[in-house]
Amino acid sequence: MNFIKKNGILLFAVILAAHLYFIYAGNTELRMATKLLLLPLLALYLYASAEKAGRDMNLPAFAGLFFSFLGDLLLTQSGELYFLLGMAAFIGTHIANSIYFLKLQPLSFVKNHPALMAAFILVLVSGIVMGSLGNSLGSFREPIILYMAIICCMAVFAANTYNHPVLQGLAIRYFIPGAALFVLSDALLALNKFLYHQAYLDLAVMLTYGAAQCLLVLGFSRRAANR
Repeated sequence: MNFIKKNGILLFAVILAAHLYFIYAGNTELRMATKLLLLPLLALYLYASAEKAGRDMNLPAFAGLFFSFLGDLLLTQSGELYFLLGMAAFIGTHIANSIYFLKLQPLSFVKNHPALMAAFILVLVSGIVMGSLGNSLGSFREPIILYMAIICCMAVFAANTYNHPVLQGLAIRYFIPGAALFVLSDALLALNKFLYHQAYLDLAVMLTYGAAQCLLVLGFSRRAANR
């Protein structure tokens, strides 16, 4: 565990880089294998980087990583059912992360400029994405709208952590950019799946997704270490 604590993020970066290469090279088998290593490695790092009390604090974060892994696994399969199930798993991730952020800093819109600004930006971005997708969503329109609402709430809750009296640094370095990259990754995924259908955009989706998960886990681990 000490090795993972010291080198876990570096190993994650190496595996993510390998995964991106396999996407570029079109190696489906190794692409899937490396993708399924990413979240277990981050979970191990989060476990190794905190003592028992910190691990208890991170229970929602561990739940979020589990649901993300489940989502990754489901999305390795083809078909509409697996896509919907994968989306449901990631909804679990965003709910778990929302619980973490709300326990850290309860939401209040009174003089809450970060949360209000995040909400405004997310409504704008969501409107642009939905406008771009138009009628291409078909029967996925309602599930996508629900998913976007939930991930946007998670991002607002992440922005709200800026108001914590002693954790502004963690919010700025990890929670806010991590949540923003998660939203960006999922927006790119939706645009590529339903509109553009460009293989190179898979690289952008996974790069932003990997960076988002890594930043959030770094924030979770540092919060637990400095509780």
